[in-house]
Amino acid sequence: MLLQKLRIERLRNLQAVALSELQPFNVFYGQNGSGKTSILEAIHLLATGRSFRTYTPKHYIQHHQADTLVFAQSHDYRIGLQKMSSGEQIMRVNGDAVATQGQLAKLLPVQVIEPQSTDIIDDGAKPRRQLLDWLMFHVEPDFYPIWQNYSRALKQRNALLKIYPAPKPQISIWNQVLAQEGERIHVLREIIVERWQDDVKQELQHLLPDVNIELEYYAGFSTELGLAAQLEQDVSKDLERRTTQHGVHRADLRLKTAMGYADDVLSRGQKKLLIVALKLAQITMLNRLNKETVVLLDDLTAELDAQAQQRLISRLHQLGSQVFLTTLDQQSVQSFLDTQDMAYQLYQVKFGQVSPV
Repeated sequence: MLLQKLRIERLRNLQAVALSELQPFNVFYGQNGSGKTSILEAIHLLATGRSFRTYTPKHYIQHHQADTLVFAQSHDYRIGLQKMSSGEQIMRVNGDAVATQGQLAKLLPVQVIEPQSTDIIDDGAKPRRQLLDWLMFHVEPDFYPIWQNYSRALKQRNALLKIYPAPKPQISIWNQVLAQEGERIHVLREIIVERWQDDVKQELQHLLPDVNIELEYYAGFSTELGLAAQLEQDVSKDLERRTTQHGVHRADLRLKTAMGYADDVLSRGQKKLLIVALKLAQITMLNRLNKETVVLLDDLTAELDAQAQQRLISRLHQLGSQVFLTTLDQQSVQSFLDTQDMAYQLYQVKFGQVSPV
């Protein structure tokens, strides 16, 4: 789903935004604090139901307003999200209400590339697991319903672990569900990681040719023992800590070089390029499935050198992605787009007003 129109209301400092005739490349420029990143935030909110800048809706909903609204239109779809300060939301596709955020996310695969953030590499398992599961959601149709079943079972088991005395027969019932769904997720993840690895290596040849990265997937439980046996074996420890300590919700994806793990041995600049390669490889995998990805590039020219910027833009063009890009230096971006004969639209953002140039 490539966007033709975008409307944003009551989000941060943005005045009512109505953009039509969006292009494959959409460049937003202006001073810091003008509202550029808020446009990307709105698109991400529409696709995922959450901001990539904060977990709290009242932080992005305008002061004294009860909600924010984001609406987008493509050739085939009209999708909208109304997010309330309470966290509740109303979602529509072609005018009809939909029940889950996943229905919007399937229509609008959105990938954020923020090379200034190295959280994926440096901040433990959770961001790496989220990166893997974004890919799982979009390329493996069976993943999402299995993950929903697993998440419900995990919630029930954790609730039972907090009860005294422990209802062990009920815990054992949920162990069976967790084990069944968790083992299925594990098998699917292993397959996807192997496919992803090949594409990562291809992207790294251009971005970090001197660095070889191996993706090492850890299941979150002993694969020799099996998840069912692990859950039964660890029930006493889980009761002490009142949470389920093993399972696919504790999985990790480590990034290993010949000299050690990436978080320990790569420079900050190398980490930025590695993040770009990981995400480009994901977009490549979706492209092979004829799925178009909307890519949000925040503050591109401030974080990557000219060669890396041009490589990234060219690659996204090859993959048929629609790009929303923010920059302080529109001239360098515009110059490169002109030389490559890419269709683009410039927008100036000033004091929350967005104007085509």
